[in-house]
Amino acid sequence: MRTVAMRQYVAAAMTGLMLLGGQIYQMALRFGVEGLHPRSDLMQRQIASELMSQPGFIAAIASFALFAIVSHLLLTVGAMWVYRRACVLTMPARRDAFWYSMFFVTAAVMLAMFANRWLFPLSASVTSVELLMVQRLSPLLIGGCIVVVVGALLVSLYSLLRRRRALVVGASVIMLVIGLGAWGKNEGVREDAGRRNPDVIILGVDSLRPDYLSSYGEFPGDLAPSIEKALSSAVVMDDVRTPLARTFVSYNSTLTGMNPIKHGARFNLYPRTEFSRDKNLAWELKKSGYFTMLAMDESRFANFDQSFGFDRTVTPVVGAIDFVVGGSFDFVATNLVLAALPASDLLSAIQGNRAAYRSYRSVDHTQRVIAGLRRVPTSSPLFLVSHLCLPHWPYLPGKVTEDNSLGWVGKLHGYEDSSSQYLNAVKEADRQFDSLIQELRRLKRLDNAILIIMSDHGEDFAMKRDLLNVAGTGERVGYYGHGSFALSDVQNHVVMGIQRFRNGLPVWQHRRVYGAGSLIDVAPTIADLVGLDVGRYEGISWLSSIRNHQDLPFGRIRFVENGLRSAGVERAHINEHEVAQEMSYLYRITKDGRFEIRPELLPGKLRGKQRGALLGKLGVMTDPVSDNAPGAAGCWRVVDYEKRTIGCTGFPSSEPDVAKLQHAVCEYYRQEEGFENAWCRGGGAAAFQPPISSS
Repeated sequence: MRTVAMRQYVAAAMTGLMLLGGQIYQMALRFGVEGLHPRSDLMQRQIASELMSQPGFIAAIASFALFAIVSHLLLTVGAMWVYRRACVLTMPARRDAFWYSMFFVTAAVMLAMFANRWLFPLSASVTSVELLMVQRLSPLLIGGCIVVVVGALLVSLYSLLRRRRALVVGASVIMLVIGLGAWGKNEGVREDAGRRNPDVIILGVDSLRPDYLSSYGEFPGDLAPSIEKALSSAVVMDDVRTPLARTFVSYNSTLTGMNPIKHGARFNLYPRTEFSRDKNLAWELKKSGYFTMLAMDESRFANFDQSFGFDRTVTPVVGAIDFVVGGSFDFVATNLVLAALPASDLLSAIQGNRAAYRSYRSVDHTQRVIAGLRRVPTSSPLFLVSHLCLPHWPYLPGKVTEDNSLGWVGKLHGYEDSSSQYLNAVKEADRQFDSLIQELRRLKRLDNAILIIMSDHGEDFAMKRDLLNVAGTGERVGYYGHGSFALSDVQNHVVMGIQRFRNGLPVWQHRRVYGAGSLIDVAPTIADLVGLDVGRYEGISWLSSIRNHQDLPFGRIRFVENGLRSAGVERAHINEHEVAQEMSYLYRITKDGRFEIRPELLPGKLRGKQRGALLGKLGVMTDPVSDNAPGAAGCWRVVDYEKRTIGCTGFPSSEPDVAKLQHAVCEYYRQEEGFENAWCRGGGAAAFQPPISSS
């Protein structure tokens, strides 16, 4: 009998390993094998090289591989155990029947595939299972698997309980006691909020456009009710811009109170040796007794960590392991195990990681943030920076892909060509936002607090409402994504609401503040509110305008830049493969396992930057030509936001207002090597720098 049982278990184990092997082969076809695919080019060779040189990296990869193996063995070997245990009560004569047992294991595997497809519609682990789910007899097949497998599972559990009743009851009691103890220990409710410095809470949402919120006066719907509710009791800043519409640079500007040229981080994944991380608001508040915490569910391109002044970070593991595992770890058994397990830091690369969008569950990240909040010392004021990344491309969390409840948005004038995927992602991010703000209230972190609701940048879809008319041609042009066009009204305009709470009630009356604001104003405003020095910041404090019911200055010049450009990204439908081929040469893996831009490529990429300024309804910028800058004109661009026009001009322009902005740009960026000679010496388009090679 033991030999027969061993044979069954070995066959089940081999089935699990074959299932895993088949999924790995499918993944290899998706990502490319034998150098036939862009994803097998330079970046893969870099990763392979690091695997050979970093024991810690190898250990991490090995641990994820072991997790995948164990998960699939748990599925198939566990199914065999269920079969044998259930047969004890139902079919004793069939317990050792090999083909009966393998039929049951197959049914369990099929049911797992169906469950994976249902829970994670974007999963590409076993794509062929979708064919089985759309046939005429599919309901009978799925129903049969459920009846057989679930029925056997219930019978086996009853059998185990009957034979091991005392053991099971004792284990259940112990687990209940441990769970209650952990719950009580992690409550973290603050009881002395009124006697201490205010908590400072920044709740950010990636790519959230102000014109999709009724708080900004145009959108008539309720796309994000929780965010709208928070803004409805806040002071809403009408015209706040990011100096560069990319997450990492935007948040550096938010925390440092400086534009990118001042704080030094000019692109996402900028080399950490090229800018300072110890001069920002997080460090200042930490020195003043605050417990500082950062929470983001994507870390590949916004690689913040504790070196930026945070006592605790709730992010996917930062570094190359996130690129390797987070974007590819999509297997039937692991997905189901992760769905059953509570969110943990240990599995952050594949659990609650926005980068792993095929198997992303929005509740995982919020669970980790809430657990982190409950462990914050109640005696310390809290500085929290939370950023929810769902509305960022590809706008596809598995949970919301089937949601068609937002069709009404497309019926609104000016919103007919809205992206349904983006809308669904915003809606789901709003649920995450609600979970966090409810927990902050429960922990009394909003009793005595400064609350900021913001986005890091907008998102461009080349919608009709956003198109610009090319001067003198009748042509209309649009842009895509964010950080691609420095003068984009849509990409740079951010959501911004602020409120001061005392005794759980808002101090300031809700209203909209007009005038020119910037993300670099957030740090000095917070510093002003908590009594820190504001003179070290480039931005301005909004506190006086808020308290005195005034608007911000309208005559303020705000400087803007763009990020790295990519022809594969700046389009309606992003081609991941083309982007990988186009951009992978830019990056290297550092000794501590992080991705960053190759330092030797920075001079060329910096020369290719758009640099500009905004004043009122006018914007100007330099528009250098390069190999991966589609549509670049090689001239000074001028945008009139009121007339919705864009055109080229010489230097200096014959229009006084345009010339004023040009001179402001030249003065502000004159320290940049070669910039003044290339753009600020006059002579028209012929004097502009030649195209820059991306190699």
